[in-house]
Amino acid sequence: MATQEPSPPSSMESNKPGFPKKILGNKLEDKHLCNCCHNILRRPFQAHNGPQKCSACIKEDIFEEPTSLLKQGCAFPDNAVRREVENLSAVCIHENCTWKGSIKDYELNHEGKCEFMILPCPSCKERIRFNEQERHNERECPERTLNCKYCKEPFHFKNIKAHDEICPKYPMICEGCAKKKIPREKYVDHIKFCSKFRTPCRFHVVGCDMSVEKEKIHDHERTYAYEHLNLLLHYIMGMKVSMEGLQPQGLEVAGHKLLELQQSLRELEARVSQLSTILWASRAGSSRRHCLHLILQLRPPWSTHFSSSPSPSHPGSHSLRLYLLHPPAQLGGCGAGAPAPQREDQSGGVGSQVYGAREVERFATTMEASNRQHKLDQDKIEALSNKVRQLERTVGLKDLTVAEMEGRLREMSATTFDGVFVWRISDFAKKRQDAIAGRAPAMFSPAFYTSKYGYKMCLRIYLNGDGTGRGSHLSLFFVVMRGLSDALLKWPFNQKVTLMLLDQSNREHIIDAFRPDVTSSSFQRPVSEMNIASGCPLFCPLSKLDAKNSYIRDDTIFIKAIVDLTGL
Repeated sequence: MATQEPSPPSSMESNKPGFPKKILGNKLEDKHLCNCCHNILRRPFQAHNGPQKCSACIKEDIFEEPTSLLKQGCAFPDNAVRREVENLSAVCIHENCTWKGSIKDYELNHEGKCEFMILPCPSCKERIRFNEQERHNERECPERTLNCKYCKEPFHFKNIKAHDEICPKYPMICEGCAKKKIPREKYVDHIKFCSKFRTPCRFHVVGCDMSVEKEKIHDHERTYAYEHLNLLLHYIMGMKVSMEGLQPQGLEVAGHKLLELQQSLRELEARVSQLSTILWASRAGSSRRHCLHLILQLRPPWSTHFSSSPSPSHPGSHSLRLYLLHPPAQLGGCGAGAPAPQREDQSGGVGSQVYGAREVERFATTMEASNRQHKLDQDKIEALSNKVRQLERTVGLKDLTVAEMEGRLREMSATTFDGVFVWRISDFAKKRQDAIAGRAPAMFSPAFYTSKYGYKMCLRIYLNGDGTGRGSHLSLFFVVMRGLSDALLKWPFNQKVTLMLLDQSNREHIIDAFRPDVTSSSFQRPVSEMNIASGCPLFCPLSKLDAKNSYIRDDTIFIKAIVDLTGL
């Protein structure tokens, strides 16, 4: 009788491998290690006549390996070893974490919950600390999803500008009546009926370049009627000259010649058909007078008509007539009995037709050669066009490279290596409006250093505030960046930082200073491109910048940062 396959024992409820060796606070002993994964035993099982293994390892042997020699009944939980392992002292393996306790406490309360644990962001894959996940997902992640505050549709943060360009609810301002907050989807309907909206004059197609408010368009047309008529007259005269230029004399002559050639070709085709009829009639034994009548009808338009009387200028026609009326033997004799002179006169009678046919054939050959040459020219033009497009693409790539190099050069020219940095922010009004609208809430300065091989830093400013200062203050933050010489520096960063908004009259600068909190992740050695910014969310009230002040001159402000180099 077949035995029923056993189900996994309830004591094997954990699928985690053993604890990492680094968590053990005291000396590691071999008896505490799993024989399979070589980590510290987690919920150990004792195999029959064998070493201890973690529950996950023993479970894999029993239920996943078809060739395993273990049977379920040969492994049992080793509770004594489990209690011994769980009472061992442990420390957290993550950098800067000071947690200590037993392995049991580590498993229940700290494992997978450490604030200093480094995890990859599921969206942008950047490595961040566990306690910074929420802030990163809300403010820092370039792949985060936002909801448009106008249409409520979700979009990626990097597409914020593109979304603003197509958002149907985005508020727009009428250029005519200055009405604000008109949704984009209703803007077209608004300007159709807005009497203040300026529209081009109806005579703009003939040269009137004035734009007039809709309610004044009729007054404009009455006032400038004479000017509009002059513009219209010049426009019509120009069109007439252009149309006359489309029919040059040479084109007319060529058209007449083509018509004449077509008519001649049709006449030649008719005479060739009649000649075929004569030959058929002569072979069929028709009367001589009937054949003569058919031949007399074969007169080309450029030759003299056949005459019944002899003519000194056309002796051949008289001889042909005598030959047809008084043949030496049979009519239609194409054989040896016909004298040679009559054959020459007969061939001379249709020679003009043969010459015309050859002219048509020569013309057709010339046209065919011209068409072939035209096709070759078109192929050359296409090849040259492709070459021009390829060169344009190459020039475009070169322009991008040059622009990138110019940007790097500007950044290098703004870099300082003495811990003092002055940041010039131009177009302040426009950039602040972008911050208020949410298009560019924050700006980063170029990087600066404490020395050539020192700390790398930058500033981050929110022109409409951030956090507690949003909408009321200008927020200014200090950012520690990852540099090439970080391995040679002392961490955490512990230098005093002074931030200043410069009074351009040199009277009363706005100054704030702080000394870093060495326990904060903002001042540890960076594991990504830059640490989380730290500084002054309430750096300067926006009311100071809205009123008349000496901090903004020529729509430009200056921010200064000073890093104390004492001890470096």
